[in-house]
Amino acid sequence: MAKHRRPYQSPFARLLTADRYAFATQLATRYGKDQSEILFAYLQITAATQTLGLAEGARQREIDRRFQAFLAADQPQ
Repeated sequence: MAKHRRPYQSPFARLLTADRYAFATQLATRYGKDQSEILFAYLQITAATQTLGLAEGARQREIDRRFQAFLAADQPQ
């Protein structure tokens, strides 16, 4: 029996929808950052991965990894 793999679902997918401002506000509150800082960082990271030559699923994972690192930066342990 063949395994059926689900496509990768980004935990930050809502930043690409009309709900992006509300979700950015939630993230900003959770991580102690400004909403505009959240949106701008996601945009920068997404643009920076355009030139990596990765397949779409791998590219989204890389975006999520970098964005999670951004969110965690400057967080108290």
